[in-house]
Amino acid sequence: ARGGGSKRPAKADWSESTTKKKQAGVSDMTLLSKITNEAINDNLKKRFQNADIYTYIGNVLISVNPFRDLGIYTPQVLKSYENKNRMEQPPHVYAIAEGAFRNMVSYRESQCVIISGESGAGKTEAAKKIMEYIAAVSGAGSSGSGISEIKDMVLATNPLLESFGCAKTLRNNNSSRHGKYLEIQFNAGGEPVGAIITNYLLEKNRVVGQIKNERNFHIFYQFAKAASQEHRDMFGISGPESYLYTSAAGCLDVPNIDDARDYADTIKAMNTIGITKDEQSGIHRMLATILWLGNVQFVEDDSDNSAITDPNITQFVAYLLEANQDMVSKALTMRTIETSRGGRRGSVYD
Repeated sequence: ARGGGSKRPAKADWSESTTKKKQAGVSDMTLLSKITNEAINDNLKKRFQNADIYTYIGNVLISVNPFRDLGIYTPQVLKSYENKNRMEQPPHVYAIAEGAFRNMVSYRESQCVIISGESGAGKTEAAKKIMEYIAAVSGAGSSGSGISEIKDMVLATNPLLESFGCAKTLRNNNSSRHGKYLEIQFNAGGEPVGAIITNYLLEKNRVVGQIKNERNFHIFYQFAKAASQEHRDMFGISGPESYLYTSAAGCLDVPNIDDARDYADTIKAMNTIGITKDEQSGIHRMLATILWLGNVQFVEDDSDNSAITDPNITQFVAYLLEANQDMVSKALTMRTIETSRGGRRGSVYD
């Protein structure tokens, strides 16, 4: 993995300083005398056992996820990498961010950091640390509130995208179920002025079903557990055990994930980015609609047609969609086919 970090780490106390700690193995594997799989793995193991999770291969940074907090992302550590050459400090994701940022400012050329690795390698956390570093060192001399606001908005995308795009899997409690391309735009002074996020390959089928002991996207559990009383009354929201889409896989809670706290972070992020109260209400209405649609059950009627077992559910779904109940029921139980001949409209069959 290029970059890294732990996902939802449990706290651990590490008092060693990255500058004073005795080095284990080599920090740049281009210096290995023999380049073999065994030599590479042995070097990574030695460094990992010494709490050194980062190792270079030239300009590439390898990260081994410790799944715990090593105390290596403090403001003091971040400051120690500012305006430093890559080889002046121990390997770190901050060094990658520093190099990219300074090259952009010095050479006026766009920079790109690619973070890759298997599920649970720490890609999401690595991206967050890079964004935190860029936000901390860019526009340091600026006194304008606009630059600070842009930084806050860029950082606020993290909890928002995690809530709607991450889920608990068997291998990873905070697995990104989508790809993400984040572009941060800077002015000539190296100050962030905007950002564009492109998401792709979202695992949409997770919404309607998960394998045993996995979860739907975090937002559904956050909403079901921590919705305001206003939303509970307006959208008929109760606990996640009440909905098939959140309870069928048998996993409602995840260690080290506080859904109520994360929901508060999600709402705060929406406000920071500028999503209005009306837009937020519409988002919550759609979340409630999805949860209630999952509880619709079907049977065969006497004519071998599909029928809904509990019309009260579709009645409530129609209320959430602000639509006619008969139209909702028809959409769920009937298929409409339109024929055409020679480009002309033909007959319509239900």
